[in-house]
Amino acid sequence: MDYRRIEEIYDEQFIDRDWWGNFPMARNLLDRDLGTTDLLKLVPVCARIAFHVTGEIPKMVLSNRVPSLSMNPKHIALNLKLLRLGVSDETRVFVFFGYFVHELAHLIYTGKDIAELSDDELRYTPMHYDMIHFIEDRRVESKLVKDFPGYHYYLYAARKLGLAMGLNAVEHYMGFYGGQSEDGVHRGMDGSEALYDYICSKILYPNLLDESNYMREVLSFPGNDGKVRQVNAILKSIKDYGELTYKEVVWYAGMLTELFQEKEICPDHFFLQEMKKAMKGIEDFKTDKQIKMAESVIRDLRKTLNQEPVFSTQLYVSPERSKLEWKGTLGVCDRIEEFEADVAEISDDLLNRAKELAAKIQLSLAMFSGKMDRARVIYEQDSGELDEDELYQSRYNRNIFFEEVMAPSAILEVVILLDLSGSMCTGDKISTQIVISSALALAFNKYPNVVYYSIYGHRCGDEGIEIIRFHDRGEKLQLGKLFSQQALNANADGYAMLYCFDKFKSDAKNKLFFMISDGAPSATGYDGEDAREHVWEVVREGKKRGIEVLSVGIDNFEQADMYEEFIPYSGPEITTKISQWIRKKFMSIADDNSF
Repeated sequence: MDYRRIEEIYDEQFIDRDWWGNFPMARNLLDRDLGTTDLLKLVPVCARIAFHVTGEIPKMVLSNRVPSLSMNPKHIALNLKLLRLGVSDETRVFVFFGYFVHELAHLIYTGKDIAELSDDELRYTPMHYDMIHFIEDRRVESKLVKDFPGYHYYLYAARKLGLAMGLNAVEHYMGFYGGQSEDGVHRGMDGSEALYDYICSKILYPNLLDESNYMREVLSFPGNDGKVRQVNAILKSIKDYGELTYKEVVWYAGMLTELFQEKEICPDHFFLQEMKKAMKGIEDFKTDKQIKMAESVIRDLRKTLNQEPVFSTQLYVSPERSKLEWKGTLGVCDRIEEFEADVAEISDDLLNRAKELAAKIQLSLAMFSGKMDRARVIYEQDSGELDEDELYQSRYNRNIFFEEVMAPSAILEVVILLDLSGSMCTGDKISTQIVISSALALAFNKYPNVVYYSIYGHRCGDEGIEIIRFHDRGEKLQLGKLFSQQALNANADGYAMLYCFDKFKSDAKNKLFFMISDGAPSATGYDGEDAREHVWEVVREGKKRGIEVLSVGIDNFEQADMYEEFIPYSGPEITTKISQWIRKKFMSIADDNSF
């Protein structure tokens, strides 16, 4: 990606204010140039913008994904990769805020209009949905600058960067050659891909239409010249995008959709392709100290400024224990029952894979045990007072004996919670989870005086949450139970975790909790952003109890808003990452407890 040339084009381009319609001039509400790309300084500014536009601080997630995530976002993504684009710091910050404000516009305008529609009214073909999204992008920006004109500058910067990327690509190549897509479907040979991109450009990036190379490519396919005229006629009838209703957006998008024979498959439009290319060349932001601090800032601001916090720490009481309340319909989540796991046949292939991983974990445990092998020696005498002089005699005194007891600081307690929800039945998720859980059990079993461990599974059906007990501390390990894992129903992660926190029975100061899962809460009445917030609060509750929680992703899902420490799925090397994390964690615990 030639960022030098992109920034040159960015500086050269000008987008007419009329693109956003007629809106008043206004002084910027924020200084345009904040003079920093420091995430910790930018996050409070985002919160300030959101509070001004929406009256509250919505859920904000730090993300490495491509911008423009959704037409109706349930949370606002702060795209961190935008802060690493190879352009000037000033441009990065402008564009970062621009994408953020754009998503806010969808939240307050699209979200409000869609809320009034039924599920049947919101069913679209993929092509129709994309056409709606193109028009809706322009509509919500036009509406926002009328209501909040001070934010136009940031929307302008984001729109202009996308334009610059497209123009830079046009100078080097064009991508409307048809052929076979990545999913194996033939498309584009009839000019539909070029027409699709023309519609996107006509609505969102009209400057690109001045490029002769671009239009030559679009019109090179037979029949596209007539369809281009039809597109122009449809869009010309829109006088002001900001005055459109959502239903009118759907109607205009339907007219555009009828120009395509294939309505079930959509390519990535030209500008999104270029943005993805740019993002692929940027290393992901890692979950480091700064990001965790930024996430804490967001949560604290939400709790402080929102009149009704998404999550309440008020308690409700069940017969046997107190649990954190989730603000929503509890449904079946307040009913929890524990069952013993069945014993199943052991797969030799999975067992061998588990043993390989167990060997790596055992090495970490051996190092941990060596540093933590502290014992208290208790001397006793069968009668009379203890003669200290006798203790140090080299000869054996049969009247004095001693007992070695492990010091409490040397004991590690581990609870493992497995995901048994229905989504785990796809691919090799269950088999991967069997390998990981069996490896941990085999490794921990080798050090019974150092590690106490329990393994449970969870799922949520119509009758409540089921907790499956695969192994409890003090029991003899039966590997066959771990091989009986079956996927069914949904998952209520926060409640299952709270239940299993009570399985830490000892007073050991070293408590580790492994959450192994392929995704987010999904039980009836317990899903979406509120449920994810509940999981985060449960993790914080565990921290208050001295429990460190690690999430292991069996699938590559977003976890940063729920867990402070997590290992995303990365193929077979996930087992290596687990081993490395355990070694690092064990050594850290050992260093903290050295005496």
